[in-house]
Amino acid sequence: MALQGTIRDFGLPDIFQLIGIQRKTGVLTLENGKDTVTVQFLEGQVVGADTRTESLEDRLGAVLVRGGKITEAQLQEALRAQDATLRRLGHILVNSKFISEEDLVDALRVQSTQIIYRLFRWRDGQYQFSAVEDLDYDQRHFTPISSETILMEGARMIDEWPLIERRVRSPRMIFRLTDRSKALLARAASAPHTDPASDHDLPARAGLAPGERLAGEERAILALLDGRRSVEETCDVSMLGEFDTYRVLADLLRRQLVEEVQTPLGESVGERNQLFQTRAIRWLSMAAVILVATLGTRNAQRSPLSPSHLMSGTAGTETLKYHASFERLERLGYALHTFYLNSGRFPSSLEPLADNGYVRPVDLADAWGNPFRYELSSGGFQLAGIDADGRPRDGLQLSRQLTAQQRLMTAAGGPSAN
Repeated sequence: MALQGTIRDFGLPDIFQLIGIQRKTGVLTLENGKDTVTVQFLEGQVVGADTRTESLEDRLGAVLVRGGKITEAQLQEALRAQDATLRRLGHILVNSKFISEEDLVDALRVQSTQIIYRLFRWRDGQYQFSAVEDLDYDQRHFTPISSETILMEGARMIDEWPLIERRVRSPRMIFRLTDRSKALLARAASAPHTDPASDHDLPARAGLAPGERLAGEERAILALLDGRRSVEETCDVSMLGEFDTYRVLADLLRRQLVEEVQTPLGESVGERNQLFQTRAIRWLSMAAVILVATLGTRNAQRSPLSPSHLMSGTAGTETLKYHASFERLERLGYALHTFYLNSGRFPSSLEPLADNGYVRPVDLADAWGNPFRYELSSGGFQLAGIDADGRPRDGLQLSRQLTAQQRLMTAAGGPSAN
């Protein structure tokens, strides 16, 4: 029986966790109306990813050309050999000694994970997992990636995207070096082995601070910025992957080491923020990517094809539900404090946490589908899980005492539901 549903009802982190915990082998297909992505799993580990809009094979060749790993003539020669032999493009490139095996391993991993990490920004879509016995993937050049690794990296990515997007607003942006970055590159070239502690004797150029240096990945990105290449093209050429390239560019902007090349008015207006469709969703709503698999909402539980239904009756189900519920409790406790930091008060109910993107709506209830109980007083707040009869569940309680300042604010203004 296939595992299927909507991302809105059962999030991508939960899907990955479920497949990983059950060590499933098969293909996860996700579709959002604009694209279709397939992710291959071998015993719960990721062994490949592809997209309908541009296959991994096609993208691999183009990326290697843009990255200077192969020439266009070498790619065309390899493609002709592929048509004649039906072998994988990467194998042909390696056997022809156009690239090394290490180059292919790195390229396949970067391209596959880049496809997967983009999925974490999908707000809606359909998914279906189909189990298979034999999985065709490049065993020689692709090392399986655990679901936990994918989810941990996804958490870091979602955490930092809101900050990154404030500076790198569009994949069409173009950057060039500033005098400061040129001075730093010149400093590195003239004194590659200089100890930063002895850098005080170097002349200050372009406002550089003594000891200011460039990290290796920063130098790599700066070397690619020629005032003509877009952010999207830089991602392809850098081989760092989309997220890390954006992260480095944002930091270079912050340090005034690069500047945007101004293009004609309106050139990229229609594409601005296209890559960041989840701007309104705060990073806390995706903290669930590092949790034990949750088992969905009441609606998901009603479906015979939902993950929670499929897992019912398996060994350890109740234990998983308990741990998932406790993680939700802790997430709510953290979200309440964050809500206070942003608004100066605590909400009078839990609903504003979901309404404002601090948590997902599913986090307001335990893994059995029962809403958590929340009580706010002048001394602190309490969270508790309850059963269907309204009785507290053993071990599902969380209490936090308010600080003196928090008590003062709560007494002065009272709790707010907004």
